[in-house]
Amino acid sequence: MHSMQPALGARSRDGRTFTVAHGDSTPLQPGDLVVLDAADEGMFLGQLLDQAAGTSASMVSDGLLLGELDADGVLKRASRRPFGSAVVAPASIPYLESLQQGSKAALPIGTWSSCGVEVTARLRAQGFGRHTFLCGQSGSGKTYALGVILEQLLLGTDLRMIVLDPNADFVRLGQPLPAVPSDVSERLKKLDIRLLSADIDTGDPLRMRFATLPRAAQAAVLQLDPLTDRGEYNHFLHLLGDSGVRDVHDVVRALRESGTDEGQSLAQRIENLGMLDWEVWAGAQTSAVEVVEAGSRLTVLDLTGFASPQEPLAVSLDLIEGLWSRRESRTPTLIVVDEAHNICPSQPSGSIQTALVERLIQIAAEGRKYGLWLFLSTQRPSKIHPQVLSQCDNLVLMRMNSPGDIAELAEMFGFAPAAMLAASRFFAQGEALVAGGFVPAPGLIRMGARLTFEGGRDVPVPVS
Repeated sequence: MHSMQPALGARSRDGRTFTVAHGDSTPLQPGDLVVLDAADEGMFLGQLLDQAAGTSASMVSDGLLLGELDADGVLKRASRRPFGSAVVAPASIPYLESLQQGSKAALPIGTWSSCGVEVTARLRAQGFGRHTFLCGQSGSGKTYALGVILEQLLLGTDLRMIVLDPNADFVRLGQPLPAVPSDVSERLKKLDIRLLSADIDTGDPLRMRFATLPRAAQAAVLQLDPLTDRGEYNHFLHLLGDSGVRDVHDVVRALRESGTDEGQSLAQRIENLGMLDWEVWAGAQTSAVEVVEAGSRLTVLDLTGFASPQEPLAVSLDLIEGLWSRRESRTPTLIVVDEAHNICPSQPSGSIQTALVERLIQIAAEGRKYGLWLFLSTQRPSKIHPQVLSQCDNLVLMRMNSPGDIAELAEMFGFAPAAMLAASRFFAQGEALVAGGFVPAPGLIRMGARLTFEGGRDVPVPVS
């Protein structure tokens, strides 16, 4: 523990926040936890929110009261009682452990530092019953960190998880590393983890069904606009209404046989888009939606390897639509979207991506009551659609150099102290700020070791 010069004292005017006056210097930093001993008025646990500022003789910083401590040092509910004067001391390891234990934070992901001491950093499983955003610039360790968190969710919960994986980074999630303890390795191996891929040599086929998509989603895949393409769109509606939903090949066959101009035009559209050559159609194979519904614990959708860039978007749309159509089952499900700007960009391009973003906006706004929770990961907050990002209540922030991005995060995630957000410019690889409902208090942490293999790695620079 760092030595600390005696603080001049602290006071709380509202029982929620406090102000601490420092001496000439102090090692206390934003995010540090402190114990405030207000004598007869009680003892409290608090967290510093900002850097000490002022003259050398009068350094002042603000903090948040986390609760009152009983005689045994156990954190109780916040009393909301103000106090006039308190002596401030760094919170020791037992206080940090007690805070996590009291909030039922039990998923270990690394180490949490405060006032120069370290404890195991743990997340609250129940905190994932809200949407989560993980952000960090390239090289910050974002993909590695996401893997650490997903591994602990696999081991510490029964949560159904689906990973939309555009770079094949999680295709080996669930394959234990040799150094992993045998009991943990066996638990991972027993989980029902399914890898779906365009490349059937690396996983089961990643497929979708045109027939089971909602009508609006079918039109989006066909790039049909109800007004701009009103003739073709209307003909398509009548075709489905008269003879039921079909596979794309059946649709083209029926359109050719219709003998109408609109039918011929629509058949040409499908052929010109190359949809008859898409590998993603299930046919006699199992679709991704059917794999998930069969009860797999974790389903990884490897979105690489398709010839058309529309295929990974279409199969993602099918999966998201399938989850939404079955929302009344209220099956707790974590929808993980890595490199989320590919799936949920701030400005969607094309009809399929637009339909996908619109459904994700709806899940972000309404999904929690149905047990559908998003976990989005990307490099910059501005890359994600704001109506989705604004619904996230958990934040994992890794290194972020851009002042503009930090300012946007401060505006969007008011529960994360601004001074701790600003510190992200200086994070080393693997360091992160965690804040929101899945932690008892915002914390600066270092990610722990992975338990399973990483699917992708950076390409090294060749040297002679």
